[in-house]
Amino acid sequence: MRTTALDTWIDTIRDTFVALDVAAEPTHFTGTVHTRQFAHLMAADVAATSQTFRRTPRLTNLHPRELMQIGMVVAGEGQLIQDGRTCTLGPGDFALYESSRPFTWNLHPEWHLRVFTWPRAAVSLTESQSQELTARTVRSTSTVGQLLSPMLSSLLAADGEVSSGGAIGLAGGLADLAITAAQEECCQPEDPDAGVRDLYVNMVRYIGQHLDDPDLSPTNIARAFFVSTRTVHRVFARFDATAAATIREHRLEACRQAMVAPRNTPRSLTDIATQFGFADLSVFSRAFTATYGTSPSRYREQHR
Repeated sequence: MRTTALDTWIDTIRDTFVALDVAAEPTHFTGTVHTRQFAHLMAADVAATSQTFRRTPRLTNLHPRELMQIGMVVAGEGQLIQDGRTCTLGPGDFALYESSRPFTWNLHPEWHLRVFTWPRAAVSLTESQSQELTARTVRSTSTVGQLLSPMLSSLLAADGEVSSGGAIGLAGGLADLAITAAQEECCQPEDPDAGVRDLYVNMVRYIGQHLDDPDLSPTNIARAFFVSTRTVHRVFARFDATAAATIREHRLEACRQAMVAPRNTPRSLTDIATQFGFADLSVFSRAFTATYGTSPSRYREQHR
C-alpha cells in the first residue's frame, strides 16, 4: 500500500500494528507499507517521510494489544523510547519493544523501517525481563547483530513460500535470536558515544523541521541546542557529515518531493525552491542537478 494522504496512512498504521498517535507534516507526506506472514510472525516493510509514532498510556488502556516487536532501521535514523530508556538506531540496527507499554518512535528524514511482530504470549519472557531488554540498540556491527541483521533484512525479500511447519520454526527461532541479541546488548558496557549520537539525531530532526527557515544554519542550530557552533561542527563530523551539507540535502529532498506532488502542479519551481530555503533559483538548479543528475524542470517533467 502506498499513499500520500496522511489520514489514510494513520488508519493503515493502526490497522496493521496497534493504535498510535501519528505526527507528520501532511503537506509533503508519502508512505508505503508491505506485510508478509510467517505463522505467528508478521514482517512489515514501512517507509515514509519524517514522523513520530506514540503509543500513549491512554492508547494502551483504550486499545490493549500484547505484542513483542522489533524495529530495524533500513534507511534514515530512528529513536525508540520505552521503559525509561532512549536508543538511537542507524541503518542495520534494531531494537525490541512491546505494545502493552507506552513507547515512542521518532523517524527521519526519509526513513525505511522493518517491523517484526509476535504475539506476546508466544515469547518466553517475563514482564520484568522484557523491561530490561526494550529500547536497547543492537548494532549491525555487533557480534549477534552481524548474524541477525542480514537475516531480518532478507526475510521480506525471500522468494517462494515456507511450509506451515517451517514458518512456525522460523518465527520461533527468530524470536529467540532477537531476545538473545537484546540480552547480549544488556551485558555490554554503556556506549560512550550515546550522548553525541542522540545530539546528532536531534539536530538532524531539527533541520528537517525548520527547512522553511531562511536563516537555518549551524549557528542557529547551536543556539537552539544551547551549544557552541564549534560543537555543532564537531557532532556532525563525528558522523562523517557537515551541518551545512545536511541542511542542503534535506532541502533538496523536500523540493524534489514537492515538485512531483500532484497538489503542487500549479506551483512554480521558484515558489517551491523559495519555500525550502533556496532564495536563488540558479543556486537551487545547480545543486539539484549535481545531486539528482538532471535539472529540476526536466526531473519534474519526467515524473508528472
